[in-house]
Amino acid sequence: MQKILPLEKYKELMSIAPIATVDVLFFNKEKTKTLLFKRTNEPLKGVYFSMGGRIRKGEKFIDCAVRQVREEVGLHIKKSGLVFGGVQEEIHKNSAFKGISYHAVGIFYGYILEGENITLDAQHNEYRWFSVTDKTLHPFIKTKLKSLFQNYHRYTTPKR
Repeated sequence: MQKILPLEKYKELMSIAPIATVDVLFFNKEKTKTLLFKRTNEPLKGVYFSMGGRIRKGEKFIDCAVRQVREEVGLHIKKSGLVFGGVQEEIHKNSAFKGISYHAVGIFYGYILEGENITLDAQHNEYRWFSVTDKTLHPFIKTKLKSLFQNYHRYTTPKR
């Protein structure tokens, strides 16, 4: 069983080291839209972004993805439906802690979502589908989408 990092220890860790995280981007069946969540806290407060969070010690990346989806948006997803997108470094000037910047090494996955029975946690107050070509998407989301589409193509292209 993984221990949950107490808030004060998390704050201390964030002030001295990058945080390992896992995010999930959801797609419609056609992969023409992505479902993003409006953040209620820093970094990126008020921005529509992928959902996810930090990995617990001893937790596998894919298990973290499943847990984060369940905890943050109330969905139960299958590991087999997750497609690995890559790893992305995210650095922001601010974080949930005043005076502490945010630095994450983020692993991310894609998932085709069929149906929406979403229950948001306190970190998000809205969700919305966006075209994957929407020019207003955050640059980190655009990078994740590009990588995921390359990987989806690899997984679905027949081998010669």
